[in-house]
Amino acid sequence: MLGNQFGHFDPTGRVFSITDSRTPIPWVNVICNGRYGLVVSQNGGGFSWLDNSQLNVLTRWEMDLVRDNWGKFLYLADLDAGETWSLAPAPCRAELDFYRCDHTQGATTFVTERRGIRATWTLCVAPDDPVEIWSVELVNRSESARRLRISSYFEWCCGVAPDAKREFHRLFFTTRHDLARRAIVTTKNMWDVPPRNESEHWNRPWPYAAAHAVAGVEFDHELCIADKAMFLGRYGDPASPEAMGAERATTGGFGRFGDAAAAIGGDFALKPGQSVRLRYLLACAPSEREVLSLVDKYSDVGEAARAVEGACRSWQERLAPTQVKTGEPDFDLLNNYWLPYQAISGRIWGRTGYHQQSGAYGFRDQLQDSQVWLPLDPAKTREQILLHAAHQFADGSVYHWWHPLTETGLRTLCSDDYLWLPYVTASYLKETGDFGVLDESAAFVDDPKGATLLEHCRRSLARAAARTSERGLPLIGSCDWNDGLSAVGVGGKGESVWLALFLAGVLGDFAEVYKRVGDSRGAAESLAQRRRLSEALDKHAWDGAWYRCATRDDGRWLGTKENDQGRIYLNPQTWAVLTGATDPKRTEQAWNSVKEQLLGDMGPLLSAPAFTEPDPTIGYITRYAPGLRENGGVYMHAATWALAAACRRKDGATAERIWRSISPPTRCADAEAYRAEPYVTPGNVDGPASATPGKAGWTWYTGSAAWLSRVSLEWVLGIRPTWEGLLIDPCPVPGLGRVDVTRTWRGRGVRVRFDAAAYSAQMPPRLTVNGAALPGGVLSANDYPAGAAIDIEVDWGISTRPVRGVAGRAISGRTAT
Repeated sequence: MLGNQFGHFDPTGRVFSITDSRTPIPWVNVICNGRYGLVVSQNGGGFSWLDNSQLNVLTRWEMDLVRDNWGKFLYLADLDAGETWSLAPAPCRAELDFYRCDHTQGATTFVTERRGIRATWTLCVAPDDPVEIWSVELVNRSESARRLRISSYFEWCCGVAPDAKREFHRLFFTTRHDLARRAIVTTKNMWDVPPRNESEHWNRPWPYAAAHAVAGVEFDHELCIADKAMFLGRYGDPASPEAMGAERATTGGFGRFGDAAAAIGGDFALKPGQSVRLRYLLACAPSEREVLSLVDKYSDVGEAARAVEGACRSWQERLAPTQVKTGEPDFDLLNNYWLPYQAISGRIWGRTGYHQQSGAYGFRDQLQDSQVWLPLDPAKTREQILLHAAHQFADGSVYHWWHPLTETGLRTLCSDDYLWLPYVTASYLKETGDFGVLDESAAFVDDPKGATLLEHCRRSLARAAARTSERGLPLIGSCDWNDGLSAVGVGGKGESVWLALFLAGVLGDFAEVYKRVGDSRGAAESLAQRRRLSEALDKHAWDGAWYRCATRDDGRWLGTKENDQGRIYLNPQTWAVLTGATDPKRTEQAWNSVKEQLLGDMGPLLSAPAFTEPDPTIGYITRYAPGLRENGGVYMHAATWALAAACRRKDGATAERIWRSISPPTRCADAEAYRAEPYVTPGNVDGPASATPGKAGWTWYTGSAAWLSRVSLEWVLGIRPTWEGLLIDPCPVPGLGRVDVTRTWRGRGVRVRFDAAAYSAQMPPRLTVNGAALPGGVLSANDYPAGAAIDIEVDWGISTRPVRGVAGRAISGRTAT
């Protein structure tokens, strides 16, 4: 299976096995059940949280891409040999006779062996409770009896991360020993979140209790330590903690006067061939009573075993509704497992990765991410839409981001945030036909009475219409989607070309929404506004071979041939293709400019050439080193839109080139150059102006996962919900070979099969449904009850019928095209 010198995928594609822990940067897993989550690297580094991965972090952690030496550790000591090692590489870095780290959806397992002691350590989260479970098995594979000591170890954070001012924060902890449960219970008298009023500054308790416990084995001598210095020793090193080498296991350090940590374990013996199983628990709940109830529940052997088994099974069930089988393993494993898992576990639920502990909901971020639910469980997209609607202000503006738990947020002049509400609402309506959602009520931040979702969307569109320049182009404000353009329009005059195109697309969709809810005036106004935007774009934004990017407050253009740096930008060109809002000949020319100036072996660049010196009139995009992130790098989120644009253009050769240039398993074949994990998408890849072109970074916490999943299904495979129904219109990469896709659509099982090698851009696809040809290609979903199977074969035969617009066939519950 696909792999490199550090590891490989298993035959199913669900598991990536790391066999050499010295990966170029930490390769991690983000495991979350919607509330409780953890990040764990191949070394054992990482942290845990509940509900908010920045404001309610349970265990201390510090990002270190070189050492990866902060985490929750599990030690083993051979008491006779006087040796201590860790069951993952960190922190001891002992020479291991065997090592493997398996990352999969919902769990990470370390299998290590040293001096005849084989250890298997699985970390997961209970599917339905805020409990982290470590399942540990130790086997004596040597020929002699062994006296061993095992202990966990981590430091408590219990609040806002990073916990940098430790001498201050340690003053508020209380730890106690629950001897009967072999548990450490921890509370904290201060929660350093933004205060609701002046009296709450450093004067608000952490509203939870946490517990760490061990079960499953009787120790000859127990170790239970709640103070960092007592476990490590004075000036001690986590690589060789004093308590692990002591003559006898010790207990102590509880109360209010130490540096709160947790280490639990003890001494035991293993005969040759003998094994022992342990369960470590880490739990958090609103009270001591509740957290100890969780400890009691999961200390039970059967309950813990069911939870470990259910952790992975729940992900298999969650991702099962959409499955892809092709001749390209990377395409299948990404789309079946890793892309939706990354988007759900890392972005929507965890809102974190190794590279960023966010914890917050980005208004546009998680709203876009929620589209990953559409083919899996569209009700989850519905929930996300209504959640974000409730974080809009009455004037149509929104929080740029807000924190759950505290409901504190940041309100900015970012100009695209609020438009993603109508955009994703339209996507949900195309998928489900559930127009009833438009009548659902949601409050405004500054008006609890609120309004319907339809009215929330109207106010977003009205705000955009009001924020328009004299030339009819939208004002960019403090940025558009490209955050790096942070100074272009802060004076209130700068314009955004991409925003004009994006808005035109949303207006086109909402003209249809208004039409379907009986608002003919709203439909007409939306179409008229779209026409005005199209005219303004072709009049003012065309640069001769591509569309410009933006104007600064002083009227100077960015993204024009007159610029030595930042001459062309990707997004205006791709969205001209995706929206069809501009002159077709100019759109074609703009797409050719993308292929000539922005496409490369590492993916489509967001802009080129890169800036080499800071320009305070443009923003922080110019402050990056050349070739990094927005400044002449590959921004993977935007790269997925380029892939969609290639498919929209029926440009199969370019679609294949883009896919192969951005597919992590393919790119990571040269792991030293690519550096990042091969199983999830990065946020960015260095461009040619960088000293390390092709180096990927900022994995997990990126919107590219949900978008690549959606683009793969809807544009490459061409199974795309539209207003008329489900359009089957592939533009496949030829190497996909025989394609077999199953997905659920409006309660019906849809299976689509075709041979990618037979695809022809010049011929419209011919559809056969349940064995019968469809003259005219019309299929009404009303002909099939909910739960029925719809089997579709696609081929491209000889046809004299001219191709107009988008080729394809529609499956519709109402009308057909």
